[in-house]
Amino acid sequence: MEFRLSREDEYTAVRRLWGQAFGEEEPWTSWYFSKHYRADQTWVGVENGQVLAQAHLLPYRLMLRGSWRDAVYFVGVCVEENLRGTGIGRAVMMSALAQLKRTGVGISILQPRWPEFYRKLGWDFCYSRQRYSMPMIEANLMLPEEVSPAMVWTPDEMARAPLEGLYGAFVQSRHGYALRESKDWDKLLADHRGDGGKVGVISREGNPEGYVLYHIGEKLLRVREMAWRDPGVVDTTWKYLIEQGCGVDVLEWDDPSGDPGSVLYSGSRPEPFLMGRMTDIKSVLEAMEYPIKLSVETNLTITDSLAPWNHGTFHWSIRQGKGALSPLSTSDTAGLSLGIAALSQLLFGERPVRELLAAGTSGVYHEEELNFLEQIFPVCRNFISEYF
Repeated sequence: MEFRLSREDEYTAVRRLWGQAFGEEEPWTSWYFSKHYRADQTWVGVENGQVLAQAHLLPYRLMLRGSWRDAVYFVGVCVEENLRGTGIGRAVMMSALAQLKRTGVGISILQPRWPEFYRKLGWDFCYSRQRYSMPMIEANLMLPEEVSPAMVWTPDEMARAPLEGLYGAFVQSRHGYALRESKDWDKLLADHRGDGGKVGVISREGNPEGYVLYHIGEKLLRVREMAWRDPGVVDTTWKYLIEQGCGVDVLEWDDPSGDPGSVLYSGSRPEPFLMGRMTDIKSVLEAMEYPIKLSVETNLTITDSLAPWNHGTFHWSIRQGKGALSPLSTSDTAGLSLGIAALSQLLFGERPVRELLAAGTSGVYHEEELNFLEQIFPVCRNFISEYF
């Protein structure tokens, strides 16, 4: 089977395979293929002129460990129905990783339908979220009865500038978030409003303090995204939202910030969200920012069955805030030993070093090794609100 980027004349074949795997949910499928699909961002497996496997490679830039990193969001990974379980899914992901390495993309993320399939290939959860789902009556009873008269709610705000500024302020203290340029906001808001979505901005004395993107259905008020300068405005925003959704039975929000500031937080539950994986450990570890006073020379052994360029033992040198990684031909594995999934999770920083390694199977670590990793990979407040 040949693995390569798709061609324009394979649109019908790509869409057929998508429909077979995921169904033709309309109008969403037509919207995705008109707004997001590009042949030159779609990796396909072709045999005898037929597209039998595919993975859509949507480009992003993520803030990771102090620098912007080129990343790909895997979407629509699927294999012809009668060929599933034959190893083609693994092959399409392996060849896609090689393509990402060739093009200088060091990071990938995905929202898994089958987590165990991707775990076997070296991905693991690197983002979580809080799931809110509660009766509107219950939520209203938990919220304060009155809101400050200084707070003003502007429904269906058309101006984009307040949203950009609020998003920038919101993510400043967070990690793993996606860069949003003007074109990204244009697409996001056009998609949101085109799907019947609404926008609300909450202000104090004329200054925007928070925004919310939401949908109101017959029985459901669903929040797509909420951001704020001050967590104290969250419950005020909920209060105004409930007024907008008068007559709705249930409110829902998948909050990727996991912020406990709302009184409704006690009724939420945590759940895993996106998986992540390093494509090329050398490019990622050499681009990281390190503590300027840290000076370390050690060996790093990585197990990666899908990306052979990552698999093996490397000399890892860290001096004056910079890192260098060089492969070793020796079989001496003294030093740190990690699977690619564990190393990727350390990079994203969703979980503390000791908790993550204690739960894994990579081996036993000395105290000095744990201290070293904690300096390099402190735990982070991850946030991402992109779904594809």
